[in-house]
Amino acid sequence: MKKISFPINGRRFEVELDNDFALYVKEKLAQSKIADDRNNDVPKLLNAYLKALKENYDNQKQIEELLVEIST
Repeated sequence: MKKISFPINGRRFEVELDNDFALYVKEKLAQSKIADDRNNDVPKLLNAYLKALKENYDNQKQIEELLVEIST
């Protein structure tokens, strides 16, 4: 397990994640310009969250399409 932390609206949040997932999260946060060493505003975090939801949605749709293709 690995801890990652980042400040949002003046409060520091810390989460503990599996090692591989923690690296993935740090990379995605960096891509969304969410810093771990300075304050981040809520809209930036919301944007990162919505990007992650979109990625998950696209992946789910692709899985469903592949399952239909495999089953026919």
